[in-house]
Amino acid sequence: MASSVLDAFEELDEHGRAAFFRYLHRDLAPDPVAVGDAIARWQQSPSQQSVQRLHAVSESPRQALLRALNLGRDGTFRLVSMRSRFLEVLAEHPELEPVDQDFLHLFRSWFNAGFLKLHELSWNSPSSLVEHILEYESVHPLGGWADLRSRLEPTDRKCFAFLHPSLGDRPLIFVEVALTEEIPTSTDFITDLDRARQSSSRTVATLYSINNTYPGLRGIPFGNHLIKQVIAHVRRHNPEVTTFVTLSPVPGFRRWLEERPADETRGRRLAGEADAALRPGTTAEAVDAVRPALTAAARSYLLESTDSRGRPLDPVARFHLRNGAVLHRINWPASTGEHVINQSFGLMVNYLYDSGEPDPVAATASGHATSTHRSITDEETA
Repeated sequence: MASSVLDAFEELDEHGRAAFFRYLHRDLAPDPVAVGDAIARWQQSPSQQSVQRLHAVSESPRQALLRALNLGRDGTFRLVSMRSRFLEVLAEHPELEPVDQDFLHLFRSWFNAGFLKLHELSWNSPSSLVEHILEYESVHPLGGWADLRSRLEPTDRKCFAFLHPSLGDRPLIFVEVALTEEIPTSTDFITDLDRARQSSSRTVATLYSINNTYPGLRGIPFGNHLIKQVIAHVRRHNPEVTTFVTLSPVPGFRRWLEERPADETRGRRLAGEADAALRPGTTAEAVDAVRPALTAAARSYLLESTDSRGRPLDPVARFHLRNGAVLHRINWPASTGEHVINQSFGLMVNYLYDSGEPDPVAATASGHATSTHRSITDEETA
């Protein structure tokens, strides 16, 4: 029966799916009368029995339905796909948020870190595994199998992924790692295939690309577990590596700079100057003239600009800072990739994970020596 329900859902069109999700919201919500009665009973007699009764009636029938559907053929995979469809509807109908909370409640249990298995992928791994890297790499897009090989085959390049027993050989999330001599300031170290001139002393592990592969698992905190396990794995197998950093995008910086209410005109002018400095043939002096103002603006965006809940406005900063990283350095220009320029004028940052106890200093306008501490305690949403 569960398989039949999932089959029927997958045949629905856009309007049918929206109707199904409205049904979940409207008809399978907790019974307010029963909840009120259970609260009253607990207030009168706060016993274990009354607590269990309150828990039972406050849990929505939606959760019982989703658990039952998980028994269908490929149930977990199909429910994850169902939530990806639901998120499309939720964007237009925020009143359906309680339904998403039930999805998240179950998924956080089903995809608990204890069920995840860390795999190190290489060029010799089964193609059914590595082809997902080619498909879902979005931070530093790959041009094809040759590019993928350059990131998986060399001894100074590594890739790690989490697999889940219910989802076969498709990684839930993966991270690409480069072993280097120094903390990188640009993406050149990714595309430079002639690394023979580099010293064999590689003491830095750069986690330069973290990608999720299931939109339906958005909001499930895989990333922090993956980073911690990867750091532990590299330390164990590469004891010479003592520093762990990222080279991370700043996806909302351009939009914030061009639209920030405080000084929109000045922001647009600085944005224009940054774009001009990136044009082919521009001199190094022209780039240097823009760098102080642009990196100072980036520092303000990353460490001072917050959303309505007081969290860092930038989702990547929110993710890394919450996980205990330090904003180490602002790099500009760090990438000439079109998507990075569209996001942040080619600006990228290093978050430091294995920092020991450095002396925190204010991020400078030059973009150098910018170890600034900030911790986030709210729920991970990146």
